[in-house]
Amino acid sequence: MNETHNPLWNQFLVIKNFNQYPALSSLLTGYGGQSLFGYTYVDHEEGITLEILKLFTENDGEFIIDKDLPADRSRAILRFEHFSEMDFEIAEEYLINALKAEVPGYIKGYDRDDLISFRNEKAFEKFRAPGFTDDIQILLINNRNTPELIWGRVEDYNSVEKTGTSKLLVQPHQNFNLNNGDQLKFKWMDINNSLYAVAIIDHKPAKKWWQFRQK
Repeated sequence: MNETHNPLWNQFLVIKNFNQYPALSSLLTGYGGQSLFGYTYVDHEEGITLEILKLFTENDGEFIIDKDLPADRSRAILRFEHFSEMDFEIAEEYLINALKAEVPGYIKGYDRDDLISFRNEKAFEKFRAPGFTDDIQILLINNRNTPELIWGRVEDYNSVEKTGTSKLLVQPHQNFNLNNGDQLKFKWMDINNSLYAVAIIDHKPAKKWWQFRQK
């Protein structure tokens, strides 16, 4: 996987000699071109996704477009787990201009303006699932169980109060009176000099919404 200081979403990427990768040669069978040009975005449920936009060939500094998928009303995508292992580059401005690249309108449908502040919150990086920007580990705490880290998908986030709501993606190992799919509120808190997204659980089986309690 390439190292970059830029986030891997909302970026134009280039994969050169794409046919060297079986996943791409199979996906793009019958298409010409030497290099692949695409755009990454966050699919809230499926994670970071690469939308393949154009296949092109470079010849003496000239860029020849062999396949323009949006213009042909076709789509081809790769999920993070696949393209992250390939040798890709963030496209430079001159190439974006040369290919007259634009973000297709249909990708705007994946925008989650309510989660921008959460996705840009660097403190959460070590708790995120690789490639799944909105999935984080949350620490469950109550007075009956050992604290437990579980996975939740963040549905909303308040960057001022450092609080949010998530949907549980797994069943806790212990009995917290929570089930996979339940809604869970969390707060960014300091626990023994370490920061965690914390949900302090109050056992009330009749409720589906679990509130953190301030001490």
